[in-house]
This record gives sequence, structure tokens and C-alpha cells, in this order.
Amino acid sequence: MKRRTLIILFKLLTQIPKSIWFLISLGIFLSLILLWYSVLLFFNTLFEKVPAYGGFLQEGFYQNIDTLNPFLAEKISEKTLVNLMYDSLVRPDGKGSYEYEIAKKITKIDNGLGYEIEIKDGYWSDGSKISVDDIIMTFNYIKKYTTGELYEMFKDVNFEKIDNYRIKATLPVKDNYFIQKLSFVKIIPYKLWSKYDPSEWKSKEEELIKVSSGPFIFNKKYTKNSIQIFEFIRNPYYYPAPYLDKVIIFVYPDLNKAYEALKAKEINALGGIRPSYILSISQRYFSLYNLIFPRNIGIFFNSTKFKSFEKINSFKKALDRTNLTKEVFEDFAEPSYGILSPSILERFNLKEEFKKEEISNLNFSDITLIVPDNFFFQKIGDYLVKNYKFKVKLEPTENLINSIIPSKEYDAILFGISYNLLPDFSFLFDKNSNLNLTLTDDVEIQKTIQELKTGDESKFSENLKKLYDKINEKAPIVFIANNFYPYILPKNLKGFNIKYLNNPAERFVKIEEWYLKEKIKW
Repeated sequence: MKRRTLIILFKLLTQIPKSIWFLISLGIFLSLILLWYSVLLFFNTLFEKVPAYGGFLQEGFYQNIDTLNPFLAEKISEKTLVNLMYDSLVRPDGKGSYEYEIAKKITKIDNGLGYEIEIKDGYWSDGSKISVDDIIMTFNYIKKYTTGELYEMFKDVNFEKIDNYRIKATLPVKDNYFIQKLSFVKIIPYKLWSKYDPSEWKSKEEELIKVSSGPFIFNKKYTKNSIQIFEFIRNPYYYPAPYLDKVIIFVYPDLNKAYEALKAKEINALGGIRPSYILSISQRYFSLYNLIFPRNIGIFFNSTKFKSFEKINSFKKALDRTNLTKEVFEDFAEPSYGILSPSILERFNLKEEFKKEEISNLNFSDITLIVPDNFFFQKIGDYLVKNYKFKVKLEPTENLINSIIPSKEYDAILFGISYNLLPDFSFLFDKNSNLNLTLTDDVEIQKTIQELKTGDESKFSENLKKLYDKINEKAPIVFIANNFYPYILPKNLKGFNIKYLNNPAERFVKIEEWYLKEKIKW
């Protein structure tokens, strides 16, 4: 009986078409490959090396550092190191949003007019515990001893202690940007700082900055071969402990010197490098990351100087931004057709609808365009002169900020704006703002900006797209590009997973996750 069954089975198998045999064989082959891959994946996971502790990051700066006091730091270089040393209640997550840092939980209360902030068990670098008193007094210091942007953000916000882990913040009006604003405030150890009057902050700075909460703490500064060097070591009380032992900052007189130091391997990291330099950087030793910031470069036409915006609107449609971006930024930028660049639109799941039109004979020889005497801005100015006959007048950035913009006497100005990860454009359309570059105070634009700030948070993206469209329709602005921030890091450095930040000063966010996979022999 068994023999007969086998004979019948054999006959059936010989009758199977070759095409079916091919599919069966292919299935068996693919199954074996999948099984082999699964076995390899299992063993790789089982024996995967844990990131090792040790190693230095040696980064070049090319802007002087005069202070590491979080209340006095104004330059990008200074703020970068302050961010390395001090934590905030929340921080950027590198993906375009925010995550908790000192805070454990933040709850909106009183219909958005208040927030309850609960903090984690965290420690200062001297081993003492971070307290709610440290947080409350930090904000009191801002309101009492500072001026400028931080003061304006928090001057009317009241912070009060609930218990040893909770604080209540009371706002005068609802503010959908409140969490974002918290990320800009570095918390200080109040017991140490209360020993000194603000008039002593500069003379006692080294004492004040001895205790901080960030992943790295200030160790020393010195000079070598006329180069100022700042050394930061791992904070023993930071959790999780950073993998790197040290971060060493070399301050060069300019970008060229910093670039030469990178090529000579005196440093292994450099931010903001020019595209023309990047091609000569060895891919064997270095990796390039293009960080995206919420910013934009545009031409802002003074609305009081024009009876009609027809020619400006034609220019919006005709400008070949792709070609301009390639010529000026060598493709290290993205063309922008509206106030939000494509990457920021993508971050909010929004799409851009733009159709370029061929419009010839656009001539702006009757308009003087004020251009900052910055490398990229000058190149954009040259492009506009060559292709659209603008008259260009170069001006130092200080003159623009302190004199030309406040006077409102220009025809048009080439300028860059930054608007943060949760975009806030109130500064650009407030008639009392120095940065109302077009003198536009359209009611519909103002209303939509207010909806973004105080309206339904679930409709933030919807209102953002509405504002994007209204600005394109009503404001005499021609947006050009958002240039990326090239960041060079060692090839063997892992754990860097950052795409979106507010500005270059935040690039050390999550540095505790960075580690060196293996040592590269220079």
C-alpha cells in the first residue's frame, strides 16, 4: 500500500509544469535567505557592542566668547556653550518638536491661562538637588534683572510653588507658544547665584558657572598658540551619563582659520562651513550633516513706496529660485516660495502649491536694494543685479539693525528671518515692531497670527497654512531660500540624530547620546 502511494505521488510530481516547479524552488530559496538573515540579525542583536565611554569632541568656533553667563550670553558661540552647560524645563527633540528636560510633566490648566509644571529628580553638578525654588527664582531673575526678548516673554507670567515638585505658571492671556518659550530659559542654581549681586556677575563668573546641570560642565579655559581654548568635562551627576569624556572648543579668529584647522585635523568638528569648502573635506574622517532651521531669506519691499504690488507679484512668480539656490548656495539650501520653507511645511504635514511662470523683461533698475555685507547675501545681490537689474547698496548688519530698518526709508531690503520651530511671525507684521520690514499691517494677517497664538491648538497647522497663503497673497515679500547649516562631525561619531533645531546654538542638544565607535588614526 505504501509503495503504491509513493508511485502515485511520484507520478503527480512529474506532471507538475516547469513554471510551477520554478515558483516552488524560488519560494524555498527565498525562505532560506530569510531564515539566514533572521539568524544573523539575532546574533548581531545578541552580541551588539554597547557604545563605549571615552573620547573627545574638539570643535572649532570662529566667534569670540566673552561670557558663559546664561543671562548675559548674546552671541551664538556663547549660547551654544550655555546650552551645553545648563538645562531647561523642555528642549528641542531634534525632530521639530519639544521634549521634557528638567520637567517631568507639564499640564495645561485654567483653559490655557495656566500650566502646572512637575519636575524630575535632577541634580546640579555639585550633587545638590534641582529644586522648584531654583526654577521660580530663575524666572524672577529674568523679570528683575534682564531686558530684551526673554524679559518680554515672561514679564507678565507669575510662577508660584505648589509643593517640592510642582510649580504653577499663570499667564495673562492664552499662549500656544508658552512651552516653546520655556525651552529658551536655562535654569540656574539659586543658592549659589544669590550670594552675588548682579553687579558682580562679570567679576565672579568663574565662581557662578562652576555649578550647572547640563551634560558637560566648565572645567577650564586657556590659550595655546594665540588660540583661546575652553574645556568641558562630563557632568558626574547628569543622567544618563554622557559617553564622551570631554568637549574642547577652539576659538579661531575667522572661518578660514577654523577650516584650515579642520583640514589639519587639529579639530574634528566644525559648524556653519561654506559649501565651497565641503568638497575638500575628507569623507574618510568626517561626516556631513545638513541641519534645518526655521528661517528664510527674502526681499522685503517697503509697502509705503509702492502704489501697486503688481510688479512685485510678477517677480514672485518669475524668480528662478532653483537656479539661484544652485548658484549661490551650491545646492546646500532649499528654494522657498513662501514664508515657510519646504522642510518646515513638511514638518507640519503641509504641501506647497507653486507654479513658476515665464515672465520676461522684469527690470528693477529703479529700486535700490539694501543688502547686508555678508558672504551669501552679497552673492544673492550679485545674482539679482545680473538677472533683474536691481541697484544694490551693501551695508554692515549693525547699520541695518540700528539705523536703516528703524528709519523705514529704504525701497527694499534683502534680509533673513528666523521664526522658531513653532512658527511665530508676530514680529514681522506688528506695526510697532522694528522688524516689520514691509510696514504691512493687514487685518487678516494679524487676525490669523492671533489665532495661532490663542486659538485652538488642534488647528495650529491649519491656521499656519492659512497664514502662509495670506502672506503670499497680501505682503510685498519675495522669499528666496532657506540655507542649510552644514555640520561636520567625526566619521566615527555615532548617536547624532538631529534634523530640526531653532538655531545653531542648539546643536549640542542630546550630546549625551553621542559616542565614538572606534578610534580613527590620524
